[in-house]
Amino acid sequence: MPAEGPTGIRFLSPLFKEPLPARLDRVTGTVRGTNISDGANTIHTVEHLLSAAAGLGLDDLDIEIQGEEPPAADGSALPFAAALRKAGLKEKPDQERRTLTLAGRLEMTKGDTAYAAYPSPGGVSFKLTYAHSHPLVGSQTVEFAMDPDEYLVRVAPARTFGFSHELEALKAAGLALGGSLDNAIVIADKEILAKGGLRFADEFARHKLLDLIGDLALAGLPLKNLRIEAVRPGHAGNVNFAKLLSEKAAPL
Repeated sequence: MPAEGPTGIRFLSPLFKEPLPARLDRVTGTVRGTNISDGANTIHTVEHLLSAAAGLGLDDLDIEIQGEEPPAADGSALPFAAALRKAGLKEKPDQERRTLTLAGRLEMTKGDTAYAAYPSPGGVSFKLTYAHSHPLVGSQTVEFAMDPDEYLVRVAPARTFGFSHELEALKAAGLALGGSLDNAIVIADKEILAKGGLRFADEFARHKLLDLIGDLALAGLPLKNLRIEAVRPGHAGNVNFAKLLSEKAAPL
């Protein structure tokens, strides 16, 4: 639903005493997804919906939710992005838009995961590399200049994925209980199981980019004139990098 004021993205529910903002200080978990909480209620796996909003350039949004998690849909952000676009997007009159940018280069590295951001006049662009030892995955790199139309075509359709050997452990931990080939890609020992086949040859890297865009949206302010690069990113790293970016960036 439209948000009247400059409120950012918020989740609303009859169970909540007040709206739950999608912000970094509300993140309570990053295992297989990004979760936010008000201390009493938790919303799981918010990154796909947040990615759709950020990819379309939405700064303020009220999201009414029933249950503890947005629908898995097909495992991508496309159903959310398509619904938002269909509802119609418009600029708010007389409301100043604040953004985040950097004066210099910012880097974060942990193990084989690395992030970097630096000023890049003309917009926001990404370069992301996802690599895995599985022979059917290998190394994939995707580059993307942030644009709503391009996001809908090149990023939003990329689906979440997992490895077959992880499924038992995930379900024993109470995760991925609703997972199926209707909403995920499964990478088995000798084959990739995907409904309708892969949508892109580099769909894994594109989905990691989708997640990164959604997690960075938790910073609460749109990015401006930045180049962001990531190698082997994950939700925990995304959130920590978003925190670092928020600390070092200058709000304009």
